[in-house]
Amino acid sequence: MIVLVKSMTGYGRKVMQQENYSITVEIRSVNNRYLDINLKMPRSLLSLEEEIKKIIRSSFQRGKLDIYITTTGEANFLKKLEVDWELLEQYMEAISEIKGKYQIDGNLSASALLNIPEIFSVFEMEKSDRSFKENLLISIKEASREMLEMRKAEGAFLEKDILMRLDTLDTLTVALEELRPLVIKEYQERILKRMNVYLDNNNEIDDARLHQEIAILSEKGEITEELVRMKSHIEHMRKTLQEEGSVGRKLDFICQEMHREANTIGAKSSASEISQIDVQLKSEIEKIKEQVQNIE
Repeated sequence: MIVLVKSMTGYGRKVMQQENYSITVEIRSVNNRYLDINLKMPRSLLSLEEEIKKIIRSSFQRGKLDIYITTTGEANFLKKLEVDWELLEQYMEAISEIKGKYQIDGNLSASALLNIPEIFSVFEMEKSDRSFKENLLISIKEASREMLEMRKAEGAFLEKDILMRLDTLDTLTVALEELRPLVIKEYQERILKRMNVYLDNNNEIDDARLHQEIAILSEKGEITEELVRMKSHIEHMRKTLQEEGSVGRKLDFICQEMHREANTIGAKSSASEISQIDVQLKSEIEKIKEQVQNIE
Protein backbone atom coordinates (compact mmCIF):
# COMPACT_ATOMS: atom_id res chain seq x y z
CA MET A 1 0.00 0.00 0.00
CA ILE A 2 1.33 3.41 -1.00
CA VAL A 3 1.12 5.84 1.90
CA LEU A 4 0.39 9.43 0.86
CA VAL A 5 -0.74 10.79 4.23
CA LYS A 6 1.73 13.08 6.00
CA SER A 7 1.79 14.19 9.62
CA MET A 8 2.32 17.85 10.50
CA THR A 9 4.94 17.09 13.16
CA GLY A 10 8.56 16.46 12.27
CA TYR A 11 12.21 17.47 12.54
CA GLY A 12 15.03 17.87 10.04
CA ARG A 13 18.67 18.89 10.40
CA LYS A 14 21.56 19.46 8.01
CA VAL A 15 25.14 20.56 8.72
CA MET A 16 27.20 21.72 5.73
CA GLN A 17 30.92 21.90 6.57
CA GLN A 18 33.19 23.79 4.19
CA GLU A 19 36.83 24.88 4.34
CA ASN A 20 36.28 28.33 5.84
CA TYR A 21 32.71 28.17 7.14
CA SER A 22 29.89 25.87 8.23
CA ILE A 23 26.10 26.08 7.85
CA THR A 24 23.60 24.44 10.21
CA VAL A 25 19.91 24.26 9.34
CA GLU A 26 17.30 22.90 11.75
CA ILE A 27 13.57 22.68 10.99
CA ARG A 28 10.88 21.84 13.51
CA SER A 29 7.22 21.42 12.58
CA VAL A 30 4.03 21.19 14.67
CA ASN A 31 0.30 21.22 13.92
CA ASN A 32 -1.23 24.35 12.46
CA ARG A 33 -4.31 25.09 10.40
CA TYR A 34 -2.26 26.83 7.71
CA LEU A 35 1.40 26.95 6.66
CA ASP A 36 3.25 29.27 9.04
CA ILE A 37 6.98 29.72 8.32
CA ASN A 38 9.09 31.32 11.04
CA LEU A 39 12.71 32.01 9.99
CA LYS A 40 15.48 32.69 12.50
CA MET A 41 18.80 33.49 10.81
CA PRO A 42 21.61 36.08 10.65
CA ARG A 43 20.62 39.47 9.31
CA SER A 44 23.15 39.09 6.52
CA LEU A 45 20.95 36.34 5.02
CA LEU A 46 17.71 38.34 4.88
CA SER A 47 18.07 38.81 1.13
CA LEU A 48 17.61 35.03 0.75
CA GLU A 49 14.42 34.86 2.81
CA GLU A 50 12.00 34.51 -0.12
CA GLU A 51 14.13 31.85 -1.83
CA ILE A 52 14.23 29.85 1.41
CA LYS A 53 10.46 30.13 1.90
CA LYS A 54 9.88 29.07 -1.71
CA ILE A 55 11.78 25.83 -1.05
CA ILE A 56 9.70 25.19 2.09
CA ARG A 57 6.39 25.87 0.31
CA SER A 58 7.29 23.38 -2.41
CA SER A 59 7.32 20.55 0.16
CA PHE A 60 4.78 21.52 2.82
CA GLN A 61 1.22 22.86 2.75
CA ARG A 62 0.29 22.97 6.46
CA GLY A 63 2.03 23.20 9.83
CA LYS A 64 3.93 25.72 11.91
CA LEU A 65 7.57 25.52 10.82
CA ASP A 66 10.40 27.02 12.86
CA ILE A 67 13.60 27.21 10.79
CA TYR A 68 16.91 27.96 12.51
CA ILE A 69 19.95 28.85 10.38
CA THR A 70 23.34 29.43 11.97
CA THR A 71 26.73 30.00 10.35
CA THR A 72 30.27 29.93 11.69
CA GLY A 73 33.56 31.04 10.15
CA GLU A 74 33.74 33.63 7.39
CA ALA A 75 30.44 32.45 5.98
CA ASN A 76 28.81 34.92 3.62
CA PHE A 77 29.51 38.21 5.33
CA LEU A 78 32.23 40.52 6.60
CA LYS A 79 31.96 42.82 9.59
CA LYS A 80 32.77 46.48 9.15
CA LEU A 81 33.19 49.10 11.87
CA GLU A 82 31.87 52.57 11.12
CA VAL A 83 32.42 55.77 13.14
CA ASP A 84 29.92 58.61 13.19
CA TRP A 85 32.57 61.34 12.95
CA GLU A 86 30.07 64.17 12.95
CA LEU A 87 28.47 62.96 16.17
CA LEU A 88 31.91 62.35 17.71
CA GLU A 89 32.93 65.92 16.84
CA GLN A 90 29.85 67.20 18.67
CA TYR A 91 30.74 65.11 21.72
CA MET A 92 34.32 66.42 21.72
CA GLU A 93 33.16 70.02 21.46
CA ALA A 94 30.67 69.50 24.28
CA ILE A 95 33.34 67.88 26.49
CA SER A 96 35.78 70.70 25.77
CA GLU A 97 33.13 73.29 26.63
CA ILE A 98 32.27 71.49 29.86
CA LYS A 99 35.95 71.29 30.90
CA GLY A 100 36.44 75.03 30.26
CA LYS A 101 33.27 76.10 32.02
CA TYR A 102 33.78 74.06 35.13
CA GLN A 103 37.62 74.01 35.21
CA ILE A 104 37.78 70.23 34.90
CA ASP A 105 41.23 68.78 34.26
CA GLY A 106 42.11 65.48 32.64
CA ASN A 107 42.31 63.83 29.25
CA LEU A 108 39.61 61.79 27.53
CA SER A 109 40.85 58.19 27.16
CA ALA A 110 40.15 55.83 24.24
CA SER A 111 38.21 53.47 26.55
CA ALA A 112 35.94 56.36 27.52
CA LEU A 113 35.28 57.08 23.85
CA LEU A 114 34.22 53.46 23.29
CA ASN A 115 31.51 53.89 25.91
CA ILE A 116 29.91 56.83 24.15
CA PRO A 117 26.64 55.51 22.65
CA GLU A 118 25.95 55.58 18.88
CA ILE A 119 29.51 56.62 17.97
CA PHE A 120 30.53 53.17 16.76
CA SER A 121 28.40 50.80 14.64
CA VAL A 122 29.21 47.32 13.36
CA PHE A 123 27.68 46.26 10.04
CA GLU A 124 27.56 42.87 8.33
CA MET A 125 28.28 43.12 4.63
CA GLU A 126 27.48 40.38 2.15
CA LYS A 127 30.27 38.81 0.16
CA SER A 128 29.78 37.79 -3.43
CA ASP A 129 30.25 34.10 -2.67
CA ARG A 130 27.96 32.05 -4.92
CA SER A 131 29.08 28.77 -3.39
CA PHE A 132 27.85 29.90 0.03
CA LYS A 133 24.37 30.68 -1.28
CA GLU A 134 24.20 27.39 -3.17
CA ASN A 135 25.33 25.43 -0.12
CA LEU A 136 22.81 27.23 2.09
CA LEU A 137 19.92 26.42 -0.22
CA ILE A 138 21.12 22.83 -0.52
CA SER A 139 21.17 22.61 3.27
CA ILE A 140 17.58 23.91 3.41
CA LYS A 141 16.48 21.29 0.89
CA GLU A 142 18.26 18.46 2.74
CA ALA A 143 16.80 19.44 6.12
CA SER A 144 13.36 19.73 4.49
CA ARG A 145 13.74 16.30 2.90
CA GLU A 146 14.68 14.75 6.24
CA MET A 147 11.68 16.32 7.95
CA LEU A 148 9.40 15.27 5.09
CA GLU A 149 10.50 11.65 5.52
CA MET A 150 9.73 11.87 9.25
CA ARG A 151 6.31 13.35 8.51
CA LYS A 152 5.61 10.54 6.02
CA ALA A 153 6.62 7.90 8.57
CA GLU A 154 4.32 9.43 11.15
CA GLY A 155 1.62 9.73 8.47
CA ALA A 156 1.87 5.98 7.76
CA PHE A 157 1.20 5.29 11.44
CA LEU A 158 -1.77 7.67 11.47
CA GLU A 159 -3.24 6.13 8.32
CA LYS A 160 -2.91 2.61 9.71
CA ASP A 161 -4.66 3.62 12.92
CA ILE A 162 -7.48 5.45 11.10
CA LEU A 163 -8.07 2.53 8.70
CA MET A 164 -8.28 0.17 11.67
CA ARG A 165 -10.89 2.41 13.31
CA LEU A 166 -12.83 2.67 10.04
CA ASP A 167 -13.05 -1.13 10.04
CA THR A 168 -14.48 -0.88 13.56
CA LEU A 169 -17.04 1.67 12.32
CA ASP A 170 -18.02 -0.79 9.57
CA THR A 171 -18.59 -3.50 12.16
CA LEU A 172 -20.65 -1.21 14.37
CA THR A 173 -22.74 -0.04 11.41
CA VAL A 174 -23.52 -3.65 10.48
CA ALA A 175 -24.51 -4.31 14.10
CA LEU A 176 -26.91 -1.36 13.97
CA GLU A 177 -28.40 -2.69 10.73
CA GLU A 178 -29.02 -6.04 12.39
CA LEU A 179 -30.77 -4.28 15.28
CA ARG A 180 -32.96 -2.24 12.95
CA PRO A 181 -35.87 -4.77 13.04
CA LEU A 182 -35.82 -4.47 16.83
CA VAL A 183 -36.13 -0.71 16.57
CA ILE A 184 -38.98 -1.00 14.07
CA LYS A 185 -40.81 -3.49 16.29
CA GLU A 186 -40.32 -1.18 19.28
CA TYR A 187 -41.83 1.73 17.40
CA GLN A 188 -44.67 -0.36 15.99
CA GLU A 189 -45.65 -1.21 19.54
CA ARG A 190 -45.44 2.44 20.54
CA ILE A 191 -47.56 3.42 17.52
CA LEU A 192 -50.23 0.86 18.41
CA LYS A 193 -50.23 2.03 22.00
CA ARG A 194 -50.55 5.65 20.90
CA MET A 195 -53.39 4.73 18.53
CA ASN A 196 -55.29 2.92 21.27
CA VAL A 197 -54.90 5.86 23.63
CA TYR A 198 -55.97 8.23 20.89
CA LEU A 199 -59.02 6.15 19.99
CA ASP A 200 -60.06 5.72 23.61
CA ASN A 201 -59.96 9.47 24.17
CA ASN A 202 -61.77 10.49 21.01
CA ASN A 203 -65.36 9.66 20.08
CA GLU A 204 -64.73 10.83 16.55
CA ILE A 205 -61.62 9.73 14.65
CA ASP A 206 -59.58 12.49 13.02
CA ASP A 207 -57.88 10.54 10.24
CA ALA A 208 -55.45 13.34 9.41
CA ARG A 209 -54.31 13.68 13.01
CA LEU A 210 -54.01 9.92 13.40
CA HIS A 211 -51.90 9.57 10.25
CA GLN A 212 -49.70 12.45 11.42
CA GLU A 213 -49.05 10.72 14.76
CA ILE A 214 -48.18 7.47 13.00
CA ALA A 215 -45.88 9.24 10.50
CA ILE A 216 -44.00 11.08 13.26
CA LEU A 217 -43.35 7.92 15.27
CA SER A 218 -42.39 5.92 12.17
CA GLU A 219 -39.88 8.54 11.09
CA LYS A 220 -38.32 8.67 14.54
CA GLY A 221 -37.65 4.95 14.50
CA GLU A 222 -36.18 4.77 11.00
CA ILE A 223 -32.35 4.93 10.91
CA THR A 224 -31.79 3.47 7.44
CA GLU A 225 -30.80 6.82 5.87
CA GLU A 226 -28.29 7.54 8.63
CA LEU A 227 -26.70 4.11 8.24
CA VAL A 228 -26.45 4.53 4.46
CA ARG A 229 -24.79 7.93 4.88
CA MET A 230 -22.46 6.57 7.56
CA LYS A 231 -21.27 3.85 5.15
CA SER A 232 -20.76 6.51 2.48
CA HIS A 233 -18.67 8.67 4.84
CA ILE A 234 -16.53 5.69 5.84
CA GLU A 235 -15.80 4.86 2.20
CA HIS A 236 -15.19 8.53 1.39
CA MET A 237 -12.59 8.74 4.16
CA ARG A 238 -10.80 5.63 2.89
CA LYS A 239 -10.57 7.14 -0.61
CA THR A 240 -9.44 10.52 0.75
CA LEU A 241 -6.56 8.86 2.60
CA GLN A 242 -5.26 7.74 -0.80
CA GLU A 243 -5.36 11.22 -2.34
CA GLU A 244 -2.19 13.23 -2.89
CA GLY A 245 -1.57 16.59 -1.29
CA SER A 246 -3.04 18.15 1.82
CA VAL A 247 -6.12 16.17 2.94
CA GLY A 248 -6.32 16.99 6.65
CA ARG A 249 -9.12 19.56 6.39
CA LYS A 250 -11.19 17.29 4.14
CA LEU A 251 -10.82 14.40 6.58
CA ASP A 252 -11.84 16.69 9.43
CA PHE A 253 -15.03 17.64 7.55
CA ILE A 254 -15.88 13.95 6.98
CA CYS A 255 -15.44 13.34 10.71
CA GLN A 256 -17.96 16.09 11.44
CA GLU A 257 -20.47 14.47 9.08
CA MET A 258 -19.94 11.07 10.71
CA HIS A 259 -20.55 12.57 14.12
CA ARG A 260 -23.74 14.19 12.84
CA GLU A 261 -25.11 10.81 11.69
CA ALA A 262 -24.15 9.14 14.98
CA ASN A 263 -25.97 11.86 16.93
CA THR A 264 -29.10 11.44 14.81
CA ILE A 265 -29.08 7.65 15.26
CA GLY A 266 -28.85 8.09 19.02
CA ALA A 267 -31.68 10.62 19.02
CA LYS A 268 -34.01 8.40 16.98
CA SER A 269 -33.84 5.29 19.13
CA SER A 270 -34.36 4.73 22.83
CA ALA A 271 -33.44 1.03 22.68
CA SER A 272 -30.55 0.27 25.02
CA GLU A 273 -28.86 -1.99 22.45
CA ILE A 274 -28.81 0.84 19.92
CA SER A 275 -27.61 3.36 22.50
CA GLN A 276 -24.67 1.17 23.54
CA ILE A 277 -23.47 0.73 19.96
CA ASP A 278 -24.02 4.42 19.23
CA VAL A 279 -21.76 5.34 22.17
CA GLN A 280 -19.02 3.10 20.71
CA LEU A 281 -19.60 4.66 17.30
CA LYS A 282 -19.11 8.19 18.65
CA SER A 283 -16.03 7.12 20.62
CA GLU A 284 -14.32 5.72 17.51
CA ILE A 285 -15.23 8.79 15.45
CA GLU A 286 -13.73 11.03 18.16
CA LYS A 287 -10.49 9.00 18.14
CA ILE A 288 -10.32 9.30 14.35
CA LYS A 289 -10.85 13.06 14.64
CA GLU A 290 -7.94 13.31 17.10
CA GLN A 291 -5.65 11.58 14.62
CA VAL A 292 -6.92 13.66 11.71
CA GLN A 293 -5.87 16.83 13.57
CA ASN A 294 -2.23 15.71 13.01
CA ILE A 295 -2.57 15.17 9.26
CA GLU A 296 -1.34 17.76 6.77
